[in-house]
Amino acid sequence: LELVNMNFSTNSSLYAPFVNDCISGNESVECYEYRQNISPIFEGVIYFVYGSIFLFALFGNGIVCYIVCSSPRMRTVTNYFIVNLAVGDILMTCFCIPFSFVPVLLLQYWPFGPELCPVVSYSQAVSVMVSAYTLIAISIDRYIAIIYPLKPRMTRLQAKVTIFFVWLFALLTALPIAIVTKLVQPMNDRWFSCCDKSMCMEEWSDQDNRYYYSMALLFLQYFIPLTALIVTYTRIAIVVWGKKTPGEAEDSRDQRMAKSKRKMVLMLVICVMSFTILWLPFNVFILAMELFPEITTHTHIQYMWFIVHSLAMAHSMTNPAIYVWMSTKIRDHFLVILGTLPGMGSIVTKCRRPERGRSTKTGQQMSTRKFDGTTSRTEKLRITKVAQRANETVI
Repeated sequence: LELVNMNFSTNSSLYAPFVNDCISGNESVECYEYRQNISPIFEGVIYFVYGSIFLFALFGNGIVCYIVCSSPRMRTVTNYFIVNLAVGDILMTCFCIPFSFVPVLLLQYWPFGPELCPVVSYSQAVSVMVSAYTLIAISIDRYIAIIYPLKPRMTRLQAKVTIFFVWLFALLTALPIAIVTKLVQPMNDRWFSCCDKSMCMEEWSDQDNRYYYSMALLFLQYFIPLTALIVTYTRIAIVVWGKKTPGEAEDSRDQRMAKSKRKMVLMLVICVMSFTILWLPFNVFILAMELFPEITTHTHIQYMWFIVHSLAMAHSMTNPAIYVWMSTKIRDHFLVILGTLPGMGSIVTKCRRPERGRSTKTGQQMSTRKFDGTTSRTEKLRITKVAQRANETVI
């Protein structure tokens, strides 16, 4: 998870003319001016993209936390995990965006002091791991609720304990980063020593340990969560959107139920695709840097890093958008909050859908559906529970 400790300026020959000026005593001016070697257009794009992600992610996840915490009826087990995911995304937004693109793309050195270097790197890794582990917890909670509807659901206390262990595991997983991260002046680039600048980097005494740890983080943050999401959500899709259960009545209620099922499956697919697509380029990029370190000297490495990093950071703002889009309850609360803003009342009124409580109606229709004599009492209860828990799913 090398979010801030990347030194792309490893080609010292690129700065040779400047180094001579620096040595002659002009470093106070030349160091600053020469290092700003990005075009004004690219700099404007950087500010716009990261600024937009920062604002939308902070606002969206903050609204999700407020909705769940302010409404007692919204304090369900699943919503506890959603709030934890939102908190993780907020931390990721605060630590991974400004403390990454400023030193890596704009300044190309670490300007925030030696104390913040390990703190920021550690916080970045923790926030990313919390988000990944919370996604696993949510998928397992849904899996148990839908696949085993007759089993007792996770209690709020159990959810809080699970969240505690999510944070504990994230803190322990990222601990080596806090130990090995420090300010370093790259030896192969005289610019840093000449201008008295440093990079916030991981300095491992054993490079094999660095490689193995980086690979472990790659699997823990991406490949293992992705596998868990695909397995659990595929199984959920098969059950919820599977073949028609024998004995079900065929009427308009079945059509509405089928539509509700398709919407839920689509929602789950979108969650998985969002995580997969947005984080895949960054993780492939990190893997390529581990296997082929020479690519750091590529002329356009900064542009590549900007693209893959901004995509990964965009994942922190997609989750609230999915909630508002797919959850009737969260959408209604969001519109109420949005309607309190000046000039937004009339717009919100037009955006409101006429079928409020649609998911509740669908659940009632499914729970009161007709069964013929071939359907056992246990099967009836199972079908009803699946319907109810499908509609209890918020995301």
